[in-house]
Amino acid sequence: MRFSTYSGLFLSVLIYFSINTVYSQEISGLNLAFSSNFNGDWEIYLLNAENGIPFNITRSKMADYYPFWSPDGRRIVFFSNRDRNNEIYIMDSDGKNQTRLTYDPSLDKAPCWSPSGDKIAFNTNRDGNFEIYIMMVNGQGQKNLTNTAADEETPAWSPDGKIIAFSSKRDGNWEIYTMNHEGEDQTRLTDNPGLDSYPAWSSDGKRIAYTSMRQGDMEIFVMPSTGGEDINLTKDQGADDAVPSWSPDDSMIAYQHELNGNWVIAIMKSDGSDKKIITDSDAWYVQPKWCPVSSVFTDVEYNKTNSKWSEVKIKPLP
Repeated sequence: MRFSTYSGLFLSVLIYFSINTVYSQEISGLNLAFSSNFNGDWEIYLLNAENGIPFNITRSKMADYYPFWSPDGRRIVFFSNRDRNNEIYIMDSDGKNQTRLTYDPSLDKAPCWSPSGDKIAFNTNRDGNFEIYIMMVNGQGQKNLTNTAADEETPAWSPDGKIIAFSSKRDGNWEIYTMNHEGEDQTRLTDNPGLDSYPAWSSDGKRIAYTSMRQGDMEIFVMPSTGGEDINLTKDQGADDAVPSWSPDDSMIAYQHELNGNWVIAIMKSDGSDKKIITDSDAWYVQPKWCPVSSVFTDVEYNKTNSKWSEVKIKPLP
């Protein structure tokens, strides 16, 4: 199976309940956000990587994709077609206060929060091709950083906020580049015959994990953040692995893995060992993003009903 790298397919998971009882449980950390079409439309979910219980937080009748946490873990930015066009939205990490940030007839997608918490980078084709833009978290001050004739995609801020990694087709093939936060000093890091995309910085800023198709299928590679020798972490010939995300302590990487014709969420140690699938393979589960802080929620209460939607109440930590 091959997935369109920039098609916006990102997933959500849903839980079906059968009896009318209220259950409460203590959850140490809903530490992964992802998107899934488990219930027939795309939603954003939170998942504890240890116990695998997903919670739907968008509950929109339209498609919601590509979640990305704020630095403090209290908000999530994403893109949605709920207004009949792909736009950038922001919400509290319990799903409340969903607010639209962009208003443009073009496609706006793939948002990424700055480490300082005051800016968001995203993709848009409002200039005729896909470029990397930034804006303030209230949607103001939208600015084109890349300004090329080629397509530029999947921005990722360095932990210190000074550099943005991204993928570009400016040299005829998708490669990983970096630039400073003003759009200057654009530098190519990879040079491979296959697609290189979805860069993700380690928390210490020393490494970049990314997706590569240099060997025919999609694999997760890691390289120094300035480029250089890289290592294939997944080595999973015959199945695709893509869209990596580092845990806050850099010990683990979450990613999407091809299984039984679908995408599932998997985790592994950052050296590529101890791979583990943490979602079912009954639908598509994609675009995992690890929460940058260790714990955001406690006291998760939900109703078990004969409705297909769980009524989730999430209490943020003080």
